Amino acid sequence: MIFVTSTSIMQFPQAGLTQLSKSLISIRGPDSTKFLNGLLTSRLLPNVIKKKQHTISDAELKHSNLQEIIDVNTNYGLMHEDIYDPNYNITISRDGINSMILNSKGRVFTDCFLYCEPFHNYQNEFGSLMEEPGYLLEVDQQNTSKVMMMLKLHKLSAKVDIKPDPQFKSYYYYNDTPEFDEWLENVQIEYFKSVDPVNAIRNANSFIANDVIFNKNFSKNIFGFAIDNRIPNFGFKFVLNEPAPKGIFAPQFQQDFLVQEFPEELLRKRRFSNGLFETNDAVTGDSLLPFECNLDYTNGLSLDKGCYVGQELTIRTYNNGIIRKRIYPIEFFALDSDLQDLSEIPTSTLSKLELSPLEESEPPQEELQPPNPFGSSSKPVRKRKNSSGKILSVYDNLGLGLLSINDVNKSPCFKVEVPTIDGNKLIGVKVTVPDWWPE
Repeated sequence: MIFVTSTSIMQFPQAGLTQLSKSLISIRGPDSTKFLNGLLTSRLLPNVIKKKQHTISDAELKHSNLQEIIDVNTNYGLMHEDIYDPNYNITISRDGINSMILNSKGRVFTDCFLYCEPFHNYQNEFGSLMEEPGYLLEVDQQNTSKVMMMLKLHKLSAKVDIKPDPQFKSYYYYNDTPEFDEWLENVQIEYFKSVDPVNAIRNANSFIANDVIFNKNFSKNIFGFAIDNRIPNFGFKFVLNEPAPKGIFAPQFQQDFLVQEFPEELLRKRRFSNGLFETNDAVTGDSLLPFECNLDYTNGLSLDKGCYVGQELTIRTYNNGIIRKRIYPIEFFALDSDLQDLSEIPTSTLSKLELSPLEESEPPQEELQPPNPFGSSSKPVRKRKNSSGKILSVYDNLGLGLLSINDVNKSPCFKVEVPTIDGNKLIGVKVTVPDWWPE
């Protein structure tokens, strides 16, 4: 629904903790790393297999030693890379990564977070789980069935066990203060910038032992951890094998930073205000490309990993530089003076609401076709007016919209015509370019 009034703006807290409506799928077995590498847009294998060796980039050559230090048949952790890093640095650590799964046509199937399971092995509490590769794939609860079906279709003869694990609960914490931002940056440098699996597990164990965030008395409950770097230092996520017990956070952390619980919908409000899209924000059936979803901006894409489902179109789009639309954060405002409130708009109609520039250019001109040599008269032809974009999702006075990059560069103001009881009404739409986007 859309409500556009001055009182409709709901603020979200500056800091907080919430349990996420996510499902955790356990993927474990000797072939699990190779299996996931063929599906995710992120890189899990140290080697890149290409038929044409001359296409291997300098970035790949720089990290050729990864094949020597990573054994994918072990629970080695996860590779972290940033395609905008001019130094092509790749680190190995135990914290999770953001990624996506595409379909064979290169369209987004689902977004996800991937955790290595377990996150740590403090006091050898998870010794048996460290004997083979294991991962937790976090997806939206609504997508669990279709993701499970897709995983089983691709399993074939791979030695991997795939099952949803309802015991796991996913949590999210954020704190929008400069002090927390600086602190979290230092935590990453100290514990999550290792370059080999041995130091990766050693740093994860130290992270638990030093009570950096969590009370080490609850270490046996912590199975996954990830710093949310879709936006730099946006927050952190963690996976427990039970509902979060009282005292899960270390005393020093609670003393330094506010910990209060809040509803998950306020987290969605925060994402919308920052322009951070998740696939379940869009109307079911929307066919989106990973670049339209800003996957390259949110550290969820590897350009040098080799083949995976949907890779051909994705890499061709990147190499050709043809990215015409992206998802932007939008804010609604009233254009009609008599418009105080808007009627509910069914979710199924959101994708049909097309955006157009607020300041119209010259109207389409009627053109006459050249005389037909066979003598039939030519009819006036009106040029089709292209839409600047469409609304994908709305929450309160905010939303996310897929818009033409060229149109946004010309003007940030648009309009959309929506049905109301009193007839169609115009709403103003202001588009913001997030300041976290790379230049």
